[in-house]
Amino acid sequence: MEFAIFSQAARGMMIVTTFFNIFWKTRQMLKIGFLGGGNMARAIVAGLVSSGADPKLVTVMDRHPEKLAALHKQFDITTQEKPGDWITALDVVVLAVKPQGLKECCEQVASLVSPETTVLSIAAAVRADVIAEWLGTCRVVRCIPNTPSMVGKGFSGLFAGPRTTEDDRTRSQYVMQTVGDLVWVESEDDLHLVTAGPGSGPAYVFLFMEALADALVQEGLTPEKAKEFALSTVEGAAALARTSGEAFDVLRHNVTSKGGTTAKAIEAFEAHDLRGTVKAAVQACRARSKEMSELFS
Repeated sequence: MEFAIFSQAARGMMIVTTFFNIFWKTRQMLKIGFLGGGNMARAIVAGLVSSGADPKLVTVMDRHPEKLAALHKQFDITTQEKPGDWITALDVVVLAVKPQGLKECCEQVASLVSPETTVLSIAAAVRADVIAEWLGTCRVVRCIPNTPSMVGKGFSGLFAGPRTTEDDRTRSQYVMQTVGDLVWVESEDDLHLVTAGPGSGPAYVFLFMEALADALVQEGLTPEKAKEFALSTVEGAAALARTSGEAFDVLRHNVTSKGGTTAKAIEAFEAHDLRGTVKAAVQACRARSKEMSELFS
């Protein structure tokens, strides 16, 4: 009986696994084009290729030939300097240009984007309905990625416009999962929080690392040693927090003995209102994100 049950379970697992493999293979056969070949586009291209996407089905358009040459050499992808019929054949168009250049870009390709194509914008600030108006399509997904995507450790927030399809969500998720974790938000305004958190957050961490390294140098360490100390501290703390599952305050208390060295350091942070400073930074970032969004509305 146990063997029979195991066989049924194994058969079910084989069916699920087969379905997943077919699903994943289908995603790998998507034709994906990037309008813009900057750092984030490069990161996503790297993620796609390393996850098994066919490089020949990935295209990057950019006005800088040297960028295209480097991308082709590294990933063996297709490159284009100008819009053309190749855009019409794409399953996914990734808008990877700066916000201030997005309208011009969209106007150049609007007549070429197929109604069946998913448009994934990784440009900050510009709302989905504005992009939809510029392109003449309603199938727009917005994404706020962050720079750790360049090493496959990114975190992205995604919002699907009101008239997108399940295919649009699935395609967009496939693309962005190749560079890290992601979350879907129900309201486009929540992308401002993504911007103020994981979007800009790496810069907050880098600033802390910079300050820690500077302080250690002032206390006598060489710059090289101070950098390594800061890197190892942040890397180890993040790994411990991720694997332990403990709340941040519990982890802090675990390393803080009453009256000890760490306690004195924490007292100094609190005396200089570290929490208030971080809160002010998050609020300022979110406010600026809203302001920028209004500029392009």
